[in-house]
Amino acid sequence: MSKIYKLSLKLNSGLLSELQSDTIFGHFCWRLKETLGEEKLTEFLNLYLSGNPVFTLSDGILEMENELFFPKPLLQAPYKIGPKNKHDRIKNFLEQKESKDKKFITIQQLNLYLNDQLDKYQISFVDDYHSKLKYPSFTTDIRVNVQIDRENLSASDGQLFSTSPMYIKDGTTVAVLIKVIDEKYFTDNSFVEVLKSVFAIGYGRKKSSGYGSFEIKDYQVFNLLKEPSESNGFMILGNYLPANNDKISDAYYDTNVKYGRLGEEYSHSSNPFKKPILFLTAGSCFFTDEKEEFFGRCTKKGEISDYKPNVIQFGMPFTLKLISEQL
Repeated sequence: MSKIYKLSLKLNSGLLSELQSDTIFGHFCWRLKETLGEEKLTEFLNLYLSGNPVFTLSDGILEMENELFFPKPLLQAPYKIGPKNKHDRIKNFLEQKESKDKKFITIQQLNLYLNDQLDKYQISFVDDYHSKLKYPSFTTDIRVNVQIDRENLSASDGQLFSTSPMYIKDGTTVAVLIKVIDEKYFTDNSFVEVLKSVFAIGYGRKKSSGYGSFEIKDYQVFNLLKEPSESNGFMILGNYLPANNDKISDAYYDTNVKYGRLGEEYSHSSNPFKKPILFLTAGSCFFTDEKEEFFGRCTKKGEISDYKPNVIQFGMPFTLKLISEQL
C-alpha cells in the first residue's frame, strides 16, 4: 500500500525551469549520484526500468492560504440544461463560462470529481463564482544581461541576452506530492533528504547564478486526497509516457513536446541535447481496467540520447484513481 507525502517549498528567487515531474526526478537522480554514488543510482534506475518504481512525483502545485490548486481535469463534467427564465439563463451561462475557463480546482473539487460526484462538482464552481475565489499564479519578468568575456572577466561588447524568470507572490508556496510505493527502500536510503537537497541546492537553469532558490517549509504525510475504492481510470499530475501494461481504453488529454538538455556535467558535452519527446500533461484522464499504484514508463537506454545512451527520461508521474460513468 502506497503512502502519500507533501513537500512544501517557498520560492526565494526567480525560476527559469518549469516545476515538472520529469525534471524534478532528473534533478533527484543527479543528487542521488552525488550523495550515494553511481552504483546506487544505477540500482535505483533499474527498478524503474523493470517496472518497480520506488516513488512517483507530481508537478509543482501552487498553495495559497492553505488551499492547494490542482490542474483541472481535461475530461469535462457534462453541463445540465439551464433554467427557462431568461435572466437565470444568462446567469447560468456566465457561471458555466467561468467554470469552463478555470485552469485549477481545489482539493475539495478534485475529490468530488474523482468519485464521480459531478453534480456537487459543478455546484462548487458556482460557489467559487459568487465568492470570487482567487487563484495563485506565476508572474514573469524580463531581465537583460550582458555576456561576460571569460578571458578578461569583463563585459563583452554588444553581447546582450534576456531571461524571463517566473515569480510567485508572497504567501504562496509550492507543493510537490510524492507517492511512495516502496516505503522500505525509500526510507533505508534517506531519499527524502536527497529530494529536499534538490531544492535547497537550487533547481533548474542558472541555479549557480541564484535562480531556482527554494526554502524547505515542511514535509509531512498527506491524507486529504479521497480516491475511490473502485476505479475505472486515473488522472495524472505530471508528465506521462503511456506504457503497454497500462491498457488504456480511452483518454482525454493534452500534450507538450519537450526539447530537453542533458544535466550537470553532461550539459558541457559536445552534444548536450536530448531527442524531442512527446508527453501527456497534468490534468489528463485515462480509462483502464488495471488497478495499479502507478502508470507510465521511463524511456529505454538510448531512446532519449544517442550520445549518452545511459540517460533515461521519467514518464511515471503521480496518478490518482477515478471512477466515472461518462463512458
